[in-house]
Amino acid sequence: MDITKSVIKNIECLGEVDDYVYDISIADQDPYFFANDVLVHNTDSVYFSAWPTIKNEVEAGNIPWDKDICIQMYDAIADKVNDSFPTMMARSCNCPLERGAIIRGGRELVASTGIYIKKKRYAVLIYDAEGTRLDQYDEETAKKKGVHYKHGKVKAMGLDLKRSDTPRIVQDFLSDLLFDVLTGVDKNQVIDKVREFKTQFAEIPAWEKGTPKRVNNLTKYTKEFEQTGGCRVGHVMAAINWNRLKKMYNDNYSPSIVDGMKVIVCKLKNNPLDFTSVAYPTDILHIPDWFKQLPFDNDLMESTIVTKKVENLLGVLKWDIANNTEIKTTFSSLFTIEG
Repeated sequence: MDITKSVIKNIECLGEVDDYVYDISIADQDPYFFANDVLVHNTDSVYFSAWPTIKNEVEAGNIPWDKDICIQMYDAIADKVNDSFPTMMARSCNCPLERGAIIRGGRELVASTGIYIKKKRYAVLIYDAEGTRLDQYDEETAKKKGVHYKHGKVKAMGLDLKRSDTPRIVQDFLSDLLFDVLTGVDKNQVIDKVREFKTQFAEIPAWEKGTPKRVNNLTKYTKEFEQTGGCRVGHVMAAINWNRLKKMYNDNYSPSIVDGMKVIVCKLKNNPLDFTSVAYPTDILHIPDWFKQLPFDNDLMESTIVTKKVENLLGVLKWDIANNTEIKTTFSSLFTIEG
């Protein structure tokens, strides 16, 4: 086997980015590599459903089906897969049977529902995790006992409700929305909930609709801006604009933004200074009046923070939520819908 070893020449901090960053990826044509002189293979968990195979038999009444039977079936499948490893390792890797038996997998979870958007972006409603039940009773038993029926636990991977650049209020809303979908809440109720949240979100102060970010390498980029008049990183430029506006308004009370500080980035409408955005420190105790009077682009921020994030989460369902939840005032649309 011809193994080419690569040498890391440089590591550079990228700061905050607007997309997901995962672990080290391996080229599809060569997924095997050496790590500390051990041959390893980068892989993921496997999610699958046996339902398409047994659906007709279950619906015909030939196979009993409930949550407990489902768990037993997937445990049995996991055992069968593990039993196949020794012969597979012997055949594919020329590995002795006793060594091949070391290779084992585990049944991680069983979920009742799920939504899969793309690779590494999904959510499932777990009712059994590695042998531990996370639901409580069934709906009928819970009703008889007069207790709250617990559906289970939501596992969300790679979704906006987990991202640090999503405001907490929106994270909480997206979590509630996802739980509704996974527990079978009616489509029209979900759409009504989105419309109601948009109405409430539109009423909060403009500067509270910004995007949370962390500003790294501000000193470096400030020098670059002073030399070239530009900055390559949008949210850092927004932080530079805050420091510039502070000086313009002779504001000696508000804190300046420095390296590593967390900020809220707000979008602006066209203005004489040609600022497209401005940031302010998240730990500021008092928002100055001059900042509140800036021409914030409410439409753009509401669309970015709410509409697009809801679409990112539920767009795979093809419910056309953006258009179905568009809210308009007498003068203009509160939410910009991009086709």
